[in-house]
Amino acid sequence: MKYLILLFVFSLSATGVAQEQSDYLIVKSFQEKALSLRTAIDQATSLQDCIADSARIVELESQFSSDTVLLNNALYPDDYGQTIASLYNRLVIARQRIGSIESEASQISDLQLQLSQLSTRIDSLARENDKLMASLDVMSKAMEKDTRTMDSLRRVVFILQRGLRERDAAIFALTDSLFAPYGNNVASLPEQQKRMLVGRLERHDVVSNIRGAAEQNLKLVESAQLGKRDLVNMVKEQQDFSARWKAFGPRLAGLYFSRREKEGEIKRVESVISEWGDRADSALWASLNEEFTKQEVQLQPFNSADEFVSSLSSYFDTEGGDSTASSADKAARLHHFLENVWNPSVGTQWVPLLVSNGMISQDQQSQLQTKLTTWENSAKPSYTLLYIIIAIAVVLLVVILLTRRRKRPQRPEEPHPTIEM
Repeated sequence: MKYLILLFVFSLSATGVAQEQSDYLIVKSFQEKALSLRTAIDQATSLQDCIADSARIVELESQFSSDTVLLNNALYPDDYGQTIASLYNRLVIARQRIGSIESEASQISDLQLQLSQLSTRIDSLARENDKLMASLDVMSKAMEKDTRTMDSLRRVVFILQRGLRERDAAIFALTDSLFAPYGNNVASLPEQQKRMLVGRLERHDVVSNIRGAAEQNLKLVESAQLGKRDLVNMVKEQQDFSARWKAFGPRLAGLYFSRREKEGEIKRVESVISEWGDRADSALWASLNEEFTKQEVQLQPFNSADEFVSSLSSYFDTEGGDSTASSADKAARLHHFLENVWNPSVGTQWVPLLVSNGMISQDQQSQLQTKLTTWENSAKPSYTLLYIIIAIAVVLLVVILLTRRRKRPQRPEEPHPTIEM
């Protein structure tokens, strides 16, 4: 009996030890698998890895769901539920991180493709524009001998201007794409990123492309084959180009601060853009001045939009307020101005073009029209004297009639006949 009791006690002890060992193995297995999963999630590099890790969490949760009480008592500081929840949270973070990385990689790939396409387009446009520029030179010389080439020349100018605008837009789209990942303050970038950005700029010949575009536009202005619409559009294009360069140039200067040869190239770009603007402005206002001088309309010369409005306003005031000229003289000068200057060109073409391109305001346009109307009204013949003469004649006629009526002799009354009875 004594041995049976000892055997029973020994069995209970062995069972307890075995149970403790079994519980220990369960807890240890759970901890090891949870740790392995955490490591795998943190090291995931693709969404496919996240999907596989999610399946492993589900499997872990299912495998140890019957041991929840044991694990809650054994784990510290997290229990079973908190451990599973922590794994899911890590998985969410991993998915977000990988999604961001893949998105950034996709964006970089798209950017590289865009840069390549833009660079190819710029080169193609440059070649096409060079050919058109050569044709323009040939046709300009031929036009001196054959006026029938005029229509073809205008067509070449139109196509060339369109090609230059497209090249300008492509160049600055390329620069925007190159600088987009770095922001405006590139001077403070780490040296490695600076070198990378400079390498891309030089690989795509950004600075030389900008200078080449400005030089082609300048050459077109100097060809003297631009009409009024072309000149106005050219001035606006130069202003837009210059504004884009001013936003882009300082960032280049920050990158090339210690490279004198590049600093010199940047200064040459600025010089060409400035000369392009001066020549375009000069050509525009010279052409508009000529509209008046060739018709012998004496305006003060002007070299800007404000000077043009001021000069034309003063001319209208002078003509409309000329008290020494007769109405007939005013009417003749007004007719000459309207028929030869205003209606065929300045008022119907130049002024609307300047307004549409923002060179003069609609208020200034209205001001000019108001002053022209005042001149028109002052040139109309005056009928005041005629009205006075008519009024005097009417009064005299009435007086004469009344006078005659008063002086008319009255007939004596004849006696009434008597009747004898």
